[in-house]
Amino acid sequence: MSKLTGKKSLLVAVGTGVITLSLPACMVAQTPGEIPTALEGLHRNLWTRCIAEPQGLVLDYTLGGDPDLLPTAEEATAGKPNAISWWTPLENGAFFTGLYLDGILRRQALTKSGEDREKARRLARGLMLCASVGTTPGFVARGVLADGKSHYGIGSDDQTAPWFYGLWRYLRSDIHNLEEKKEITAKLVEVAEAIRANGWQMPCDPVGILETGQFRGGWNGHDYRSVTRLLFVARIIFELTGDPGWKATYEQALVEKLPNGLTRPEVAARGIPGEWEEHPQLAIDHIYIYVVSQAMMAELRTLEGRPEVTDLYTASLRTSAQAVAHQMPPELTRLGTKPFRTDWRVMNTLWQPQSSVGEAVDIALKQLTLWQNGGRNIEAQVLREPFCAAWISALSPEAHREEILTQLERSFDTVAWDKVSSSAGFFGECAWYAASEKASPRAEAVP
Repeated sequence: MSKLTGKKSLLVAVGTGVITLSLPACMVAQTPGEIPTALEGLHRNLWTRCIAEPQGLVLDYTLGGDPDLLPTAEEATAGKPNAISWWTPLENGAFFTGLYLDGILRRQALTKSGEDREKARRLARGLMLCASVGTTPGFVARGVLADGKSHYGIGSDDQTAPWFYGLWRYLRSDIHNLEEKKEITAKLVEVAEAIRANGWQMPCDPVGILETGQFRGGWNGHDYRSVTRLLFVARIIFELTGDPGWKATYEQALVEKLPNGLTRPEVAARGIPGEWEEHPQLAIDHIYIYVVSQAMMAELRTLEGRPEVTDLYTASLRTSAQAVAHQMPPELTRLGTKPFRTDWRVMNTLWQPQSSVGEAVDIALKQLTLWQNGGRNIEAQVLREPFCAAWISALSPEAHREEILTQLERSFDTVAWDKVSSSAGFFGECAWYAASEKASPRAEAVP
């Protein structure tokens, strides 16, 4: 069991400065491999209420024991409530599962538990399922229903990036066997090659009257998310295959000048704030879409041995961590002040056939206004965003790790997790595992 520590001061980097927050006593793990009791409670709650079985995918919110809350095969095929599956419990199956797999792998490295090894395998199988159900090369489904095949046809760059990251991390562990390694590597290469052939755009699968040949999101832009994800995928495919073509893709991606006059590593070095300059609305409640890019930068930093590139990757990690650190303290008193609605089918009243990605997005945004899900919004703001800020901060080589652990454990110990409807706690769980590790060293030489 963790021991109580005395009152602490939390140093939080904000921009170029530091503020000090006074924290009350809370639970801090004292020995390697020890996980706080409150975190164990959160972990059990997530696996009991927020993992879709048999798929092995993370749900957006709990079904409350009612499997009928999942869309039916007919609804998925028609694209109800919308063809993107926004607002359904399986809206972010590939996204959340890819990230949570990283957390479970870090957890298993601490616990050495056979149960945790099996959990990692289940999540990896879920990710593989997401890339095995479509008919369009390069398509990664947001989620798959219990029949193992039914799915919605519009994915995204935010779904596909964690899919790559989670499976890469799985292959870097000692959990997979040789057969799995071959199968997963082949699938990663297959998807990557299709996306590269599409000009780094994310393809859609047919859904309803929406036909193949459409895309949603991509990594061919000059924004922070695009450059981090393209660099990462190009590099890991080369690492996995030794294919000189992928090495050339990575090297070209490093030096190519983008329309803004910068190279991709230079854009990455500007971190999350560089993207917020163009899209300030994302700074309000969208930190969660940046976790995977920070994690990718951390991986690239360990793979890249040239100081002139590594320094830019390090700057990226540092700058992004500084940008979000002020959002870490959660406002837990707001939890439960509004009901969390799970009756997503009320939005079907606004449904109509969608022939394009744009039409699907328009309908989905109207449906969200109709839903008026105040509890969902609060859990995102109070739990998801601060936990993601902590995770991003923990991935910086200069992170104040003990202070991050202290703050996280205070939250874990305060929240009644069986009363929380969303799966947002998994971001905090993953942040704790990341903060409990030492900073990754630089690579010594170019592979």
